[in-house]
Amino acid sequence: MHYRTDYSAALLVSPPEVLEIAGWRLHYQAYSTRQHDPRPPVLLLGGAFQSFRSFAAEVEELLPSHPVILLDLPSQGGNMQLAPELGLEQLADLIAAFAEQLQLPALMPIGLSYGSALAALFAARHPQRCARLLLAGVTAFGRPGARRLLEEGLALLDEGRIGEFAQGALTGLLNPLHLQDTGVSPVFRKALLRQIQRLSPTEVERYRQNSRRLLAFAGFERHPLCPTLVLAGEHDHFTQPWEHAQFAAACAQADCALIHQADHLAQFERREACAALYRPFLDGRPLPARSPGSTRLQAEQLLKLEKRCEPRLAPRQRQALLQHAEGRQWTVELSELGFFGGLLQGDLPRDLPGRGWQLSYADLPSQPLLPLRHEDRGLAFVFPHTDANASLALAARIHPAPLPAAACA
Repeated sequence: MHYRTDYSAALLVSPPEVLEIAGWRLHYQAYSTRQHDPRPPVLLLGGAFQSFRSFAAEVEELLPSHPVILLDLPSQGGNMQLAPELGLEQLADLIAAFAEQLQLPALMPIGLSYGSALAALFAARHPQRCARLLLAGVTAFGRPGARRLLEEGLALLDEGRIGEFAQGALTGLLNPLHLQDTGVSPVFRKALLRQIQRLSPTEVERYRQNSRRLLAFAGFERHPLCPTLVLAGEHDHFTQPWEHAQFAAACAQADCALIHQADHLAQFERREACAALYRPFLDGRPLPARSPGSTRLQAEQLLKLEKRCEPRLAPRQRQALLQHAEGRQWTVELSELGFFGGLLQGDLPRDLPGRGWQLSYADLPSQPLLPLRHEDRGLAFVFPHTDANASLALAARIHPAPLPAAACA
């Protein structure tokens, strides 16, 4: 591997190196303090809507101690090559082929969100090529609510409803109930919303393919053997802390830490709290017993974290109206209601359609609703939060302090 030694953040938007493997184009940039560096490189793998420039601070932080490689596999980041026939496992194998062709030593991947699935699979399938593994926003996407939200996003894209898709995706990435905690500014939130709204047709198709890979993923047959550090934002609703903890528990030698005042984008929202853990971890040093801005979970805690990310309380006014786009409606009773979902009872048909539902409650705007489970206890549901005004009104009703208008816009 020939590393560039002239790193500057401006280079992250320059054309990448391209390595072709079996017809697949892998885009990468590689930096170090020396051109030929035998040390294990850090490999950065981003999530949806991220590019090399998203990692400017991380590259600057890591370069004094490690070589750094940024990699975009097909359909990732700035790599526009579509790859509908490749599953997550095949993409992970491309990382191993990349390392082999460039004769790299064992890698230290940092995988975020979608990139975390690829990094974890690479480590599990190619243990000899992975020295250490750092993950954030990781899940096997087995949680029914997460799957329904992904499926709804795909359906909205198929129908050309990009505005509703963007609003729902934004609420998954940035928890609107904790903006004051996470410090996400209205300017950043609106910029990310615009970025999603303005996806090109190719970018939309890449998102479709990546989401379908996640939905098709049957789960990990084996877990990483190398030292592993899992970072979970304490307010992450999309990939919840208990999912991070359960993944860590399944690994051979993993630590899991909750990052305070962070959600799905913990690495960017709480850079110093995350860096205080990943710096010693990547250096092979023991993690600090206590670290500002985070809490390390003990082994006995990993399988005992609360699986509900918000309290679900019985509303004072329980009667509501459930309506379907076909024109039918039912009077129902809400037994649990939260910002992200709830539970209702009513005389509903057993074969409920999966989409097209609206919940009318009190004086609030109608709220789009997705059924999850229909059983004796009632209908469990999630809100896709595709309507900004309805989301804002619901949050203001459920939580004592109303959110600023920018929270759901």
